[in-house]
Amino acid sequence: MTARSDNHPVSSLPAAPDTRASHSGPSPWLVLALVSLPVFIGALDLTIISAILPQVIIDLQIPLESGLDDAAWMVSGYLLAYTISMAVMGRYSDLIGRKRAYLICLAIFVLGSVWVAIADQWPADFLYTLARRFGERPDPSTIALISLVAGRVIQAFGAGALVPISMALVGDLFPPHRRAQPLGLIGAIDTAGWVVGHLYGGIMVQFVDWRLLFWLNIPLGVLAFGLIAWVLRGTAQQRSKVRYDYPGAALFALTLLCLSVGLGANADVTINATSFEDLSAFPAYAGPMLIGGGVAFAGFLLVEHRRRDPLISLDLFRQRNFAMGNLTSVISGFALMIGLVIVPVLINIRTESVDTLTESALAVGIVMSALTIPMALAAIPGGWLSDRYGHRTPTAVGLVIAAVGFTLAGLTWVETVGYAQMALHMALAGIGLGLTMSPTSAAVLNAAPDDQRGIAAAIDDMLRLLGMTLAAASLTTIALRRISALATLAIGETVAMTQEAVTIYVTLTAQVIRELALFGAVICLLALIPALLLRGGRARDFHLEHPPQPELPSVPENAPIFKNR
Repeated sequence: MTARSDNHPVSSLPAAPDTRASHSGPSPWLVLALVSLPVFIGALDLTIISAILPQVIIDLQIPLESGLDDAAWMVSGYLLAYTISMAVMGRYSDLIGRKRAYLICLAIFVLGSVWVAIADQWPADFLYTLARRFGERPDPSTIALISLVAGRVIQAFGAGALVPISMALVGDLFPPHRRAQPLGLIGAIDTAGWVVGHLYGGIMVQFVDWRLLFWLNIPLGVLAFGLIAWVLRGTAQQRSKVRYDYPGAALFALTLLCLSVGLGANADVTINATSFEDLSAFPAYAGPMLIGGGVAFAGFLLVEHRRRDPLISLDLFRQRNFAMGNLTSVISGFALMIGLVIVPVLINIRTESVDTLTESALAVGIVMSALTIPMALAAIPGGWLSDRYGHRTPTAVGLVIAAVGFTLAGLTWVETVGYAQMALHMALAGIGLGLTMSPTSAAVLNAAPDDQRGIAAAIDDMLRLLGMTLAAASLTTIALRRISALATLAIGETVAMTQEAVTIYVTLTAQVIRELALFGAVICLLALIPALLLRGGRARDFHLEHPPQPELPSVPENAPIFKNR
């Protein structure tokens, strides 16, 4: 019988990959539950401001004529910082360890929440005093708005990185063949958070002051900070001994800034529109910003190609699963945004009076939940199917199911469609898109080296957001121009928005929504191309490729060494 000695292992032989868990500490599922709470809260705050924005404008006495566009930066500024943080801090987590990076970002988010809650108090006083020292006499309401936007940016810089760091942490704690389910859950929780944010904010602001919504982040954040620090206290941290790519990070941030502003220009299209012709207008600054983003991105690629330790290793995209998984995420994000846009638009165009606004908001929340909740729940079977059948099969099946949901919406949604029918079709789309989250994220993360897991997770999440941003920007332009063209054909000429024009507008908008839904089905089928190119992912294949090493007899410390004769 072979004796075993734990004191003197044979270290000269390569260790087999652990097919159970990658650590001997706390349950990985417990860690996943703890890190998911701040992820959900941070995503919630992304859209919560859109619901409380009118009350904020009133409380801060911001003039509507001049301050409405600036107030929109409370939403767009958060999204921009949220996205930049993913790449910047995602890579930092590779260098300093997941635990430290996660806790730093969580602390930043909590501090940003405190700033937002008291933005019109001492932070505004500080900014006002600073402006006076430079000889300026700014309006107090303007300073309060600037202070609030600054707090939102601080919040977002902490919240955005929580998503990729959590995904990278999953990669550290779970072996490759068990990563699909937890990765899909994190992505679904993140998406569900910012979808529910608008409904949550709209309900809560009717009962409490809007500042309380940000004060609530503090005890939850502090509690999560303490629990995560305690649970991960003995867990080994993956670290990479390379230099941080500051030039690459700066160029990448500039790229995101220009693209976000340029693509977000469409948000200004409908402001002060008095005719259908005005709906096709496009802000003048959008083009230069998009060109600037392209130039910055070209510079980023040049720098990354020459850097020894780049922010994003371009060699990652030579891995088939990494490239195809990310491409599927981009297209899936595009399709998801179609569902998130057509639901509130179709419900709100049927609102006939101010008295029905609350009912419409509730209906939007319920139907949107029919999209997002099944999507989050589908991540669980999506991960199980990925482990059993590989990355390709559940992704392809999910995309087909989502295409069916969008097709049914495109064929049946009219102005009078029932909410139950809308919810059923969106549930199909949500289930389908949810099935794709786990396998695509697992394919991307498993294709990345251990010392690049943080930035790989950040790329996957950023590209999904990029797909959603591209959808929101391009579809706004396409839909508004389409409505304008149809209105011109129906009426004969451009008219003011009278009651007759509004009736025509509702009918034509419903038609365009059906077209967008059918386009969503086409997009889902288009995503099948990269999805079918994914390979591997089955737990059985992982065990066959990495069989456990046979246990060798231990060698006593002072045993003589014999040479072959």
